[in-house]
Amino acid sequence: MTARQVLALLLLVTAHNMPSWAEPLLLNGPMPGTSTMESVVIWTQTSEPASVQIAYWPFDTDESDALWSSTYQTEASSAHVAKVLINEKLAPGQRYHYAVYVDGQKQSPSFRNDYKANTSVPMRFQAKPRWRFVPSEDQRHSVFDFRIAVGSCSYINEDGYDREGQDPYGAKYHIFESIYEKKPDLMLWLGDNVYYRENDFESRSGMQHRWTHDRAIPELRPLLANTHHFAIWDDHDYGPNDIGRSYPLKGIAKETFDLFWANPSSGLPETPGIFTFFNWGDANVYMLDNRSYLATATSNPEAFGKSKPMLGEEQVQWLIDHLVWAQSQMKSDSSSYPARFNLICLGNQALNASGNPHGYRNFKDEWQYLIDRIVEEGIDGVIFLSGDVHFGEVNQFKYTGGGQAGVPGKAGILGEVYTLHELTTSSLTAGSWAGHANNPARLDIFDEEDIDRVGQRNFMTLDFKGPLENRRMELRYFDSDGKLLNRKMNGGENEPTDASLFFANALRAPREKQD
Repeated sequence: MTARQVLALLLLVTAHNMPSWAEPLLLNGPMPGTSTMESVVIWTQTSEPASVQIAYWPFDTDESDALWSSTYQTEASSAHVAKVLINEKLAPGQRYHYAVYVDGQKQSPSFRNDYKANTSVPMRFQAKPRWRFVPSEDQRHSVFDFRIAVGSCSYINEDGYDREGQDPYGAKYHIFESIYEKKPDLMLWLGDNVYYRENDFESRSGMQHRWTHDRAIPELRPLLANTHHFAIWDDHDYGPNDIGRSYPLKGIAKETFDLFWANPSSGLPETPGIFTFFNWGDANVYMLDNRSYLATATSNPEAFGKSKPMLGEEQVQWLIDHLVWAQSQMKSDSSSYPARFNLICLGNQALNASGNPHGYRNFKDEWQYLIDRIVEEGIDGVIFLSGDVHFGEVNQFKYTGGGQAGVPGKAGILGEVYTLHELTTSSLTAGSWAGHANNPARLDIFDEEDIDRVGQRNFMTLDFKGPLENRRMELRYFDSDGKLLNRKMNGGENEPTDASLFFANALRAPREKQD
């Protein structure tokens, strides 16, 4: 017998006589993701290979009346993740309690002790409310109010992985509990949702480790378990700093991203990436991929006579085609999907005019083409949502129609003004700074004379309210403790400034005058 065979035998005997591991547990999650009127996906991660099943029951009943999902098996090759599909007897708009069972044992995630000691986290999800064609004698659509939370740039410290000899970059994790307390229906994560370290972005196991580690902080548990989450990426949860389409492991990066989120889709068969779309009430939400097709070279144009891309031609065309289709459905309130707001989510800023080298405006030809097409097609309610920059601000872009379709910068009705907005929120737990002092596109939404942006860790909420004929979106910026930052002078504790209210009617594109 060779030495190697002897060693293998010893290892086999030793393993056979070792005590068995503890029972598998729910390691991370649960986290509701995509929701339709008839199905919901709930993301879970176990400590080792195990079976996962979810019980769920409407708010007005108790667990004795629970329905059960199918059973899912987790495996080491997929980081012990299970995305549990719930699609039996869901009612549109109905809210449900739910419980997670791992190998038949009910799991009870708890709040952080310093937040709510000895208390289990409630777990809730909602089937997407019905908006389309709810007929009655006096109202065609079922109008409902809802809240979306938005954040970006979440850095969670880990000994042995962070830069040595420096202060920890991540802090104030309780911001996730502050978001939870605002009771959002949905949360949009706008990139840098984790920060890959050098140990992480060179392998699949490294990437899986980063997500697994960062999802495990107790401050995240209540937010994850009670809100539907959707995400895009930026450079740090894609690969190395500032990298784009040249990243050799971008296929593994996409695989890992898709594994740890439960978005409704991820790219198209003919156009790989992580971009997707979903609708909630009168908000259409476009989640874009700013990495898969990004050329990071500084030259413009590129070699071979091509323009430098961020999103790439195929993704831009997909976005425009879908915006145009959705706009065609908004011609009257009797048409389907009468969205009042088109939220376009991008990892980098789209309208900032400060000269930020990573902003979309540096990709001049592609940026101009997208803006021209939005104007030419008369798309209503366009609001960009972005992260990345580690401060918060609102940007506004006014485009004067030139009456020359197809000529860059001259689209739209001659002399009419088209107004686009961008809301930027960053960062959640990563370091923050005061932001650019000079940005001609910045819209001051603050009542204080000396404040026009958010220079600290922050998140924002978007509240969609009002009757069908006068819908509005209310923007609120909050600090880590949940304190309102754009508060109206002499207003209530939770009352935003007048400039923080965006009315759908005011966001409509100009129309040709009828004779």
